[in-house]
Amino acid sequence: MTGEATDTAAIFKDWIKTFGLTNQEMAVLVGGGHSLGQMHTSRSGFTGAWTSTPTTLDNTYFKNLFEERYEVYEVPSTGKRQYKAAGKELYMLPTDMLFQTDAELAAIAEDYASNNELFLEEFAAAWTKVVNIDRFDGPTGNLCHQRPVVAAAATSSQGVAHSEI
Repeated sequence: MTGEATDTAAIFKDWIKTFGLTNQEMAVLVGGGHSLGQMHTSRSGFTGAWTSTPTTLDNTYFKNLFEERYEVYEVPSTGKRQYKAAGKELYMLPTDMLFQTDAELAAIAEDYASNNELFLEEFAAAWTKVVNIDRFDGPTGNLCHQRPVVAAAATSSQGVAHSEI
């Protein structure tokens, strides 16, 4: 996913599956990420903030998606296409607009736009899932450390093929 206009809803949903997330989990994570901070032209070629309060984690990103009227905007220094709210300094990526145009994603986004408490609860759950994916195995320990790294290195130096480690 690049944020470009060539990213379709089908590509986006396929990309979500590669992370082992549901559409709802990805939507809430995008909303959380886009409620904070802004785009930096020097890094991504895109510009501007998604909300007027880019230091507050809340559902404003989703509200803006449905309350503002967006027009195509070309970033002058890069030529990249994104969207700008009419008369405001609020911006969206082409992929953000999928939350308006795809029926399934729009239904999810509308739920978050209308209920900040739901957004915050589900963001916390999705964030916890993402930071723990493939890392922890409950009370039995950290999955990243199941293979003894020191022993594997010692064994490898003693002539055992790397594929056996």
